[in-house]
Amino acid sequence: MPLFLLDFFLLLIVAPNRLRFFARNFVLILLSVPYAWLIDRFSYELSSEALYVIHFMPIVRGGVALAVLVRMVVSNRISGLFIVYLALFFAISYFQTLIFYVFEAGVNPSVTSYADALWWASMTVTTVGSNIIPVTTIGKLATATLAVVGMTTFPIFTAYITALVHNFNDREKKRLQAVKNAAARA
Repeated sequence: MPLFLLDFFLLLIVAPNRLRFFARNFVLILLSVPYAWLIDRFSYELSSEALYVIHFMPIVRGGVALAVLVRMVVSNRISGLFIVYLALFFAISYFQTLIFYVFEAGVNPSVTSYADALWWASMTVTTVGSNIIPVTTIGKLATATLAVVGMTTFPIFTAYITALVHNFNDREKKRLQAVKNAAARA
């Protein structure tokens, strides 16, 4: 954490537009705070559910690092974006399923196993709807979040596949035109 903060503030100092740099990277500071360690260190009492959610922060940091790494490694910008969206889609879906299960199991009679939570997640993310209706506030928030993730992510998949098909068709047309031109010259 101290090295990250030092790096962050050095980059902030040399940034041409400091306000823009700070606004774009502020979330990284929030993600880098060791919340679980601080809670333990200062003996702050939280519910087991809240602690469960806080322990997701390192995984979220890993997801952000994965997104940065994919952007650096993948040369095709569209493919890189698609991989990042795909990873975020599965990560958010997975986390929402875990959160839903932790908060709804034992409270909601429809959630008796993790398989029930997976069924709820798959039906919610596709916006088909599920026979499992959340009863806790966190369960309702997870349902709304997962539905929004599904509505915003699935069109991205469609656009990506459409772009791939379009690019393939363009390459094929150019190849056929080159063959036709070569035959005409011969």
